[in-house]
Amino acid sequence: MAGKADQSGAAGTTAAWLGEVFARLRAATDEAIAVVTAAEPPADVAEAEKRARAIGVLARTAKAVAALEADLIRKSRSPEEDGMSDDDRDLSDAELAGLQAEFFARVDHLVAAIERKSLAAGLDREPAARTAGGGAEGGGQGDAEAERRPDRAA
Repeated sequence: MAGKADQSGAAGTTAAWLGEVFARLRAATDEAIAVVTAAEPPADVAEAEKRARAIGVLARTAKAVAALEADLIRKSRSPEEDGMSDDDRDLSDAELAGLQAEFFARVDHLVAAIERKSLAAGLDREPAARTAGGGAEGGGQGDAEAERRPDRAA
């Protein structure tokens, strides 16, 4: 129990320190941006290129600081908030079976389309060619299909 309290205290201290660091990084980036924007317009192509590179560096710097800060905020969320993610959900057996059926139907559709196009191109590819030889155990892709689709097992 005491270990968890120590860890949360240390994490809070680190988060506070990082918050100060990000505030200073933001201020320094703002100062650099002010210097570049206050400068006289470029007189020639070389100065324009130099200014363009400086603007690119400042843009990447600002983006990096914002991304690091957002990452810190995301990591500092409480575990309860992490559990409330919309894209984190369990599927029931019925939902899983429905998704698998839809997936297999799409795969079957793609295989049929490939076979049609192969025949149209004159490649004379037979559906049985998918089952012949190969695989770690001597079975081919057709064996895997029969295994996942009991209704297709011969």
